[in-house]
Parts: sequence; C-alpha cells; structure tokens
Amino acid sequence: MRLSIDELGVLVRRLEGRGYKAYGELRGLMVRYGIFRAVFTRVQGDPFATPSILEARTPLARLRVSARLYRGSAAVPFTDYVARRAWREARRHSGRCGTGSSCYLGFPEPGPWILPRSAAEIVGDELVVRLYVGLPARGRRILGREAERLLTRDVGVVLEAISRLENEVGRIERHVENYLDQEYLRKWLYEEGYAFFVAEGSILPRESSLSERPMKCAVPFRPPEGLAVSVELPSGRRIRGMAVPMGVFLVTGGGYHGKTTLLEAVQQGIYNHVEGDGRELVVSRRSTILLKAEDGRLVSHVDISGFISRLPGGADTRDFSTLDASGSTSMAASIAEAIEAGAEVLLIDEDTSATNLLFKDEYMASLIPNEPIRPLSTLARSLTRSLGLGLVVVSGSSAAFVPCSDRVILVDSYVPAEVTEKAKNLVGRGCRDALFRRPRGRIYHGIRGLRRVRARGFKLVANYVDGRKFELDLEHYPRVVEKGQVKLLALMVERLASPSKPLRVSDIPGMVEEKLAGEGFRAFARPVPPDLTYVAGFDLVWALNRMYNAVFSQD
Repeated sequence: MRLSIDELGVLVRRLEGRGYKAYGELRGLMVRYGIFRAVFTRVQGDPFATPSILEARTPLARLRVSARLYRGSAAVPFTDYVARRAWREARRHSGRCGTGSSCYLGFPEPGPWILPRSAAEIVGDELVVRLYVGLPARGRRILGREAERLLTRDVGVVLEAISRLENEVGRIERHVENYLDQEYLRKWLYEEGYAFFVAEGSILPRESSLSERPMKCAVPFRPPEGLAVSVELPSGRRIRGMAVPMGVFLVTGGGYHGKTTLLEAVQQGIYNHVEGDGRELVVSRRSTILLKAEDGRLVSHVDISGFISRLPGGADTRDFSTLDASGSTSMAASIAEAIEAGAEVLLIDEDTSATNLLFKDEYMASLIPNEPIRPLSTLARSLTRSLGLGLVVVSGSSAAFVPCSDRVILVDSYVPAEVTEKAKNLVGRGCRDALFRRPRGRIYHGIRGLRRVRARGFKLVANYVDGRKFELDLEHYPRVVEKGQVKLLALMVERLASPSKPLRVSDIPGMVEEKLAGEGFRAFARPVPPDLTYVAGFDLVWALNRMYNAVFSQD
C-alpha cells in the first residue's frame, strides 16, 4: 500500500490513545517523501525497545549530482557525506517526548573516519538512507499527534535535505577529493614499498583521551630529512612528508615526547579521515595492527614456537591453547594470529608489551641460561624479510632493536630526527639475527554452543546454550574505532558461528570482504539497521580468535 505524507498523518493521528502494538499497521506501508519512497523495515514492539527502522530510497539520477561524485571509488566518500548530512539534520529535529525512545530520530554520530556506513548506502542505482525512528507513546499508549509531527514533518525535513544535495556540490567535491587523495597515497605506499606516510604539517595529538578532535596549539609534524619524500596527489597538490620503507623501523625518545602519539596516528592511518582532522594525510597499509600484551586472553591451537620453544609442564608451543594466557604467551599468540590473518605492518609499543618477549640484555641472558623465550629483537630482521612485513617498534628503555633496525628516529618534543648512524655507532651493528619460521596455519570450525552474540558499547556479549555468558572488550583494540563496527562484528560472529564447512583462518578475511563488496550490509543483517560501520575481515578473525568455545585445529 502506498501513502502520501498527508495520508500517513491521518493514519497515525487516528492511532491516538491506542495500545502500542497498533503501530504494527505501519509495517509494509510505502510512503512518498518527495523523491524518496520510504518503508518501515522494522516496527518496534514497545517504546523501550530499539527504535523502529525507516528505510528511504531514491534513484541516484534524481539527486541531480554528477555521477563522478558517487560512482566507483567515490561511492564511499559520497555516502559518508550523505550520512553526515542526514545526521546533522536529524539531530536538529530529534527530541524527547513520552516514554522510552519516543520521538528519537537519527543514528549515532559518525566519527572523523570516512567509512561505509549503513545510514547511507548505494544499492544498485539507488541511494538508501536509513533512520532510527522512536515511535512515540506515553506508557504504552500511542501519542498520535506527536507521531504525526515526527513522521510527516521531521522525517520529511531530513530527506528533503538529502534531496537538495545539488546545492552542496562544492562541499561534496572537497570531501570526495580529500578521500581520493588518501586512497592514492595508500596505493602509492604499495607501489613504492613503504609501510606508512605522515605528511608535513599533520596534527597528530588529540585534545584528550575522550576526544578525536585535534589538540589545539599542537606541534605540527615535521619530517626528518633522511626520510622526507614529496608526492603529487590527484587533486593537484604536492605534499611532503615522512615515508617509512618496509622493514624494521625503531622510534625512540624521552617520555611524553610523542613516540606513542606517532604510533597511534600510524595505526589510525588504516582509515581515511575527514578534512580538518589533522591526520588526513597520515596513511598506512590496510592490514596494519598495533599489538599488545593481553594477560588472561583465550588462545586456541596457535603455533607460538617461533617465540617460545617450551613451557613448564611440557605444553606444546607448536599447538598452544590456554584459557588464561600470560603477557608473553598472549603477545606471541597475537603476533602469530596477525601473521596468519594477513597483517602487513606490525606496530609494537614497549609500554603495552610483554617486555620479556621484546628483548633481554646480555647480563640477564647470562644469568638465565634456561630461557625458552626468543625475544622479538633477535627475530625482527628475519621476520620482516622472510614474510615481507613491516615492523615498527617504539622503545625508549632498551637499545636491543638498534642493530637490527633499518631506520631509527628520535622524537624530541614531537619533532622527529633520523639518528640511524648515531645509534648504530653507539650500540654496534652486530644484529643477533635468529631465524623466524612462519607459524602453522589453522582451520576454523565454528563456536560451540553459541546461542547469540550482541554488541553493548565496545563489548561483544555472547550467551551460550549452557547458560554461560562471555564478554569480549574491544575498547582498546585500536583498529575498531566506532560502536557501529562492534555491532557489525557481532552480526559477523553470529553468522560464522556454524559455518557450512571448516574454513582456513587465512581465507576468512578475503571471504568477508568479498561478501561486503558484493552484498553490502545486507550480507550480515536483514533488515539493515542505520548504525552499522564497515569493519574488515581481518578484525573478524581477531574477534574469533578470542571468543570462548571457538573451535580451531592445526591445518
């Protein structure tokens, strides 16, 4: 059944005072909002439930915007722009009335990352815009007049703003151009053999741990001369910055001088950033991962023998499992798992690492002859060269990585300087280079007894048929930056809990990326809610590796 906005108003006004279930009459109705046709793909059962989902579609051609701004590589920045535009307009009209989520309109605010979001998506030749709509009630009695205002006026205003994108072409062009410049830089990294690039003038520090806004009065980044490279971008701009080759790269310096800030910016460089963020031209390879020690994490059938040769009690480190990993075993497992999932650049910060896995000085090596751990400092060169990886290490308390590093920079008051020759002259050039063997691969069989998994903030909350509840906290997993990514991960984990056949772990990232590219968010959610954000298959593997009762075997 198709309705005009006026007819929709009449329908919901006559629901005044009825029980909340009467809103079910909206299900399946198609409403015309100018060039958009909209339908409720989900109608909430009560005012305290997750708000209803309104999905609006229009042919892209009706937007009167040049196809070059939304076709091909431009699709992601275009839909990102639409999502931000819809969010701003919805925020102006979203309110509170009645009970629960009554009169809410919109979806969570997008962060400074330009990512595919389910709030705005291109499906075929159509633009799809999705909104949460809190159908209003007092108690469980429908507020018909408030519903009329919300659905006929407020929703209409949001969709009308998107209908007039032809008036914002200049801003859309800048947004798309900014994104394509970053994509070009990332492609350039691969072509030239670099791990990451940090442009001159970038603002790396954030104003606080609770904010993604750039710090005011921060020191702009200045590339050290030995690593400075100029690049011409598709926009016509010529930029200069620090380009770091693949291999072993050591960052050192005093406390509070910006070492970790640089490392965090490099991690964030896996995503493109909006104009004004300060990190727009900090670009990293897509499978870059900052690894940390995770005391107490689960490990399932991981080959950590490259780092740890034996354990007390005779546990086999070639096929290691535990429900309570130590700092060193957790980090060894995380490195092996990252390699298996296709990591390209490993980031290590000594402040968040198991230091006994990173290095051991000659005195302690002499004092402890029966040491099962082979420190990463002795494996760094072999690991990077045999596997083609990049390794970036932040260390201010040990010189162990200096002999095996290809480049060393010293960060002093947020200003980096190359000190490779000076460091090697002080420490020596004799790299203790032990042979690193690629960890054995694994097969994923599913998650035994998983009943359901849901996102709660930055946590995955899993419930099992035996009554057990398990929580996986992604708050400090640096590749996940929005709650919408956690929600999509929950859907992915649930979908892969019972695969039709065993899967090679190394195949999972590509399989997930292919499904997302082919089907969009519908590959994992039907109906699609407005608050999903793209997350890579690499990150799904990270989550599966840490889920309780996830079943793996050696390949």
